[in-house]
Amino acid sequence: MKTRIKRVENVCLMAESESGHTVIIDGSPEIGGRNLGVRPMELILMGLGGCTTMDVLSILSKQRQEVTDCVIQVNAERREAVPKIFSEIHIHFVVTGRNLSESLVKRAVDLSAEKYCSVSAMLQATVKITYSFDIVESTP
Repeated sequence: MKTRIKRVENVCLMAESESGHTVIIDGSPEIGGRNLGVRPMELILMGLGGCTTMDVLSILSKQRQEVTDCVIQVNAERREAVPKIFSEIHIHFVVTGRNLSESLVKRAVDLSAEKYCSVSAMLQATVKITYSFDIVESTP
């Protein structure tokens, strides 16, 4: 896996993935950015959220759960000292569907957290990651 980062201007960067997709990364005005893109630490949270969501949706599909929507909120705290790494991350899933089994949703979240999510596995060495979920019944 590869990525290429190119400076656009000041601290505004364009990241291109090996699959050909691009993301604009920029800093705050305080460090010379123009707020034109996401911050690097935000990208880490997005990657974590995306990875665990893909796991959970895949597992729920294999469990034949009828998911109609899945929204997650990733909240993180950073330490004050430099480097300002994450000290805690909480991921909350809101899974919407028809006749969803609470035990199967819990199992999907647990499997992602404990076995499948590569991003979570990397981050867990340095940060406490917690998970929670709510289930919302779909309306027909």
